[in-house]
Amino acid sequence: MRNPADVPALAPAPVPTVDLEAEADLARCGALKDHWYVACLSSELTRRAPLARTFFGTNVVLFRDERGQPVALRDRCLHRNARLSAGAVFDGRLGCPYHGWVYDGSGAVVEVPSLGPSQCGESLDARGHARAGLQVRPCDLGRLQRFDTLEQDGLVFVFPGGDSQRARRPAFRVPFWGQPEWSVYFMVTRFPNGVTNLVENFMDVPHTVFVHAGWFRDTARKRVPATVKRSEGRVLVTYKQAQDTVSGLGRLFNPSGMPMVHTDHFISPNVTRVDYLWGERSGFVINSQITPIGPMDSLVYTAISYRLPYDLPRSLVGHALQPLVRWYTTQVITQDVDIMRVQREGLLNGPGGGVFSGTEADLLHSDIEAYRRWLREGGQGAGPPDAERDIAFWI
Repeated sequence: MRNPADVPALAPAPVPTVDLEAEADLARCGALKDHWYVACLSSELTRRAPLARTFFGTNVVLFRDERGQPVALRDRCLHRNARLSAGAVFDGRLGCPYHGWVYDGSGAVVEVPSLGPSQCGESLDARGHARAGLQVRPCDLGRLQRFDTLEQDGLVFVFPGGDSQRARRPAFRVPFWGQPEWSVYFMVTRFPNGVTNLVENFMDVPHTVFVHAGWFRDTARKRVPATVKRSEGRVLVTYKQAQDTVSGLGRLFNPSGMPMVHTDHFISPNVTRVDYLWGERSGFVINSQITPIGPMDSLVYTAISYRLPYDLPRSLVGHALQPLVRWYTTQVITQDVDIMRVQREGLLNGPGGGVFSGTEADLLHSDIEAYRRWLREGGQGAGPPDAERDIAFWI
């Protein structure tokens, strides 16, 4: 491992790093689509109504079938292209709001009201005789495009890339989900920026002094050494300053002043995990999974997992302390939404959007961009080589 002085400086000349339009277009995003993306919270998808979502500029409608399983279809009726998400769900099927065409969980048309009951969609027994309560026969009118779905850890995922057997990695697991010592809650935030810019923001320490001044860190400047490790589609940053502190609510997690272990982790193509750990009994983990809507529009599902170093009843942690933690994290995320809007305005102001300059402090961003660029270009071959480098910056 090399010392920071041995690390070559990043190229001082600006270089194009992010194709904002291509990475949010289902037809041009390459292998970025070959991963699982969060569509909604499990609690958001009920049996009563459809839910509209957009992935890589493509409109998708979600609903629960007769077994309660999530279904994701192209949000456009085969008949006159009306949005199915404006329709209704009944008996695990989806009805179009325009002419009432009904679709099952496979995307097949199973009822066309204007044709009457004898044309198609009757319930048939094994011999092909109509019988109520049995399987509905699809009409010979085609099928909607269907996207594979997965439900785990309180989230519903969609795979935009066709057959999910091609997924380049499993859907990400929420840290400490289901572990009794930990509390977990979700925040859903719409950000006015693209995935690459967002994951870099969520992994970035230097901005916290300015964007989150007084809320997240104090203003005392100090030198922070760190190691950046790039390997197998991941970028791990380990900060080597045990006495680093998180101000504000951080005092609640570390009343005895224990050393802090701080790591930032990017898992390609769209996941970040930030860990603040104090010993074995206290921790605060921020996991964000980003779903691209368009080039400068994203939906972020953030799981906040935390454990306090007190012997408190879970009822107290859930009912009394969680609202305080949720309020605090909402303020911090709102500040990030605002600065991402400011960055967006700069990127869209004239030519050259997505062209960045960098210093040593931006080495982890260079690694993130390398992985996402490789995937956007098709993800062929071995990808960016593994690397491990020491850096240092001031905050």
